[in-house]
Amino acid sequence: MHGSVITIDHAATLHHIRDVLRLGPGDRILCCDGEGAEYAGTITRAHRRGLTVAVERRREAPSARGPTLWLAQGLPKLERFEWIVQKATELGAGRLSPLLTRHSVIRLGAEQGRAKHARWQRIAREAAEQCRRPTVPVIDPPQSFESFIRTLARADLVLMPTLAATAIPLCEALTESRAAREVLVLIGPEGDFSREEVALAQHHGARPVSLGGLTLRTETAAVAVLAILGYALGQTRERVLYPGSTLQAPCVPPGLGA
Repeated sequence: MHGSVITIDHAATLHHIRDVLRLGPGDRILCCDGEGAEYAGTITRAHRRGLTVAVERRREAPSARGPTLWLAQGLPKLERFEWIVQKATELGAGRLSPLLTRHSVIRLGAEQGRAKHARWQRIAREAAEQCRRPTVPVIDPPQSFESFIRTLARADLVLMPTLAATAIPLCEALTESRAAREVLVLIGPEGDFSREEVALAQHHGARPVSLGGLTLRTETAAVAVLAILGYALGQTRERVLYPGSTLQAPCVPPGLGA
């Protein structure tokens, strides 16, 4: 990989490198492509529209230990969901699926849904960069709860925090989580899932779980469950940085070439 060149021309990334980190020609940098590969190199050229990095070394970033975390979130007010996207990225979620449920206060048309989806992807990318995460989670387009529920079989374990009386404590479900390769967490919007949605999810294999006696905001529940699962299931990454390098992730655009 020695001798390859990376061209960085993304405006927000350029601003962060040049104006926030104040890096320029001669400074070492560690770039990530958002898909798990890292490129260590030196900035060789800087101009108004971009930076050039001479790549000295490439490697695959260490994989996360423990199962992949998948968050399916009933859409709350949009500013709250943007916060959830950011924090779920920081907490290591591998996938986020926004759901339109019976109690969702947001209704998105096709055009608005596409625009919001692009914005959520950008927020996830920026959050990965800020927290030095080498991968960016997959953000799905918004979809109805009824459409999404058919995909539950793809996950090894599906947990559904709910206020329903039939829910078991989350701590009891954690023992089942350790053997799972992918854990899907269903979080309801403001007002929780409807009784019909809980029953439908259970029919498709979801385990209703309780987060305790307090009623949490939807965004609080999402962050709490991801943090608990990440800690309990060993969802951590071993970070080994190149000596003298600065981590900037992800900042490798399509212009990577020999």
